[in-house]
Amino acid sequence: MTGDFLKAVMLTGSIKSSGTRRARAEGVVCALRWLITLATLTAVFVSWPVAAATDVLVVIAQKGPAHEEALAALRARLADVPAKELALRVMTAAEFSDSGPRATDQKLPGLVVTLGTDAAATVLRQKLPAPTFCTFLPQTAYAALVNGAGGERAQLSALYLDQPFVRQLRLIRLALPGRTRVGMVLGPDSQKSERGLRRAAAAAGIVLRLEQISDEKQLVGALHRVLDETDVLLAVPDALVFNRHTAQSVLLTTYRLGKPVAGYSRAYVTAGALLAVYSTPAQIGRQIGDELLAMLDKPGRPLPAPGYPRYFSIEINERVAHSLGLELGRAEDLARRLAETTAETIHE
Repeated sequence: MTGDFLKAVMLTGSIKSSGTRRARAEGVVCALRWLITLATLTAVFVSWPVAAATDVLVVIAQKGPAHEEALAALRARLADVPAKELALRVMTAAEFSDSGPRATDQKLPGLVVTLGTDAAATVLRQKLPAPTFCTFLPQTAYAALVNGAGGERAQLSALYLDQPFVRQLRLIRLALPGRTRVGMVLGPDSQKSERGLRRAAAAAGIVLRLEQISDEKQLVGALHRVLDETDVLLAVPDALVFNRHTAQSVLLTTYRLGKPVAGYSRAYVTAGALLAVYSTPAQIGRQIGDELLAMLDKPGRPLPAPGYPRYFSIEINERVAHSLGLELGRAEDLARRLAETTAETIHE
């Protein structure tokens, strides 16, 4: 094919130029450039040939307890699947970056699963021609990565780490049925979700009061304005509003005003929030396994739509509940009731 192409270019050049050396030279240069580009692409993809669809590469952000817990749950979910039907390979983002698609001893997998934002960013930079399922990362992080990656979005999907807004708001309705006025302070990250928050509030029967800030110094004032008109503060992930530097200020302010905080992680409850709905690494790993099993059952099945965790847990700070004079019941009972009301909210 390439020989015919070169001949055609040289032949065309000789006809059009009527023997002119300059035109012939330009034609040869163009042909050689095209051949070099083709050879480079061929070297990349041939050195990592496409494997069967059952070959899954799992790239984790780094080795640590959370990722190991997710991997253990994933492997447990797939324990009954024969190795010939589904082969898992695991590497860290650093290992993947070092080897990449040019690793001669590797094959291009049928599916790439990433755990964590750093792992997803590393893989998407390579622009591999393989479906990629990004997991264990916030929705805002995935949106930013996809917008920056370009390429074929049909080959990408995600399982977010955070919870759908309607699930968080319905938890407040279930745990605190008399408190329907919910306040939120939004920063640059969470402001992008305002429309979705308002839709979720309407669906959950919640009256939402929002304050927006662009500087950490505005936080305490915004908290007071919101809490003057609401019964509960809902915290959502935002690097400016809720971080290790502001957590104490947020929790002390709400505690002094006698207003509970619904958080987004177990750690936030331990620090002083009243309750939170969150997904453990094991629950994320279990759902990844569910999706892989579904793909095995239906070969050629496309990636699931980007969505939120199906499995979740609820944590309650009993000490804070007692100090606020609140009786919430058992966390397990709340989780069961919440699952019954939000089963349809796992996808965007």
